Amino acid sequence: MKLIYIIIGVALLLFASCGRQQQAKSSVKDFVEQQLHRDVSYLDFSSVDSTRAITDSLIQTLRHRAGQGVQYQNPSGATLLHIRAQYLQDEDTLSATFYLDPTTMGVVAYKEN
Repeated sequence: MKLIYIIIGVALLLFASCGRQQQAKSSVKDFVEQQLHRDVSYLDFSSVDSTRAITDSLIQTLRHRAGQGVQYQNPSGATLLHIRAQYLQDEDTLSATFYLDPTTMGVVAYKEN
């Protein structure tokens, strides 16, 4: 009987993580299109993961580098998530890391790698 509960629990965790991955990809694509006004073709996305290595001062630095025209949602103070995207722009292969809020609904900051 315990084995059935374990299998159901693992299946639910896998289902939840797949949904979070898809939501993160969607949020990144929306951000790039609406805020950065770039026409890109996506090649690959990394897995969504959490990070505690980013601080408020680092977020401010990333926002300053991005320029004043980019609008961000304010971070909630919780641990942020990050995802790396590899994409084509004008025949160049580029990558960037996007830092998302814990709900994966909004990009807090990004950096081009």
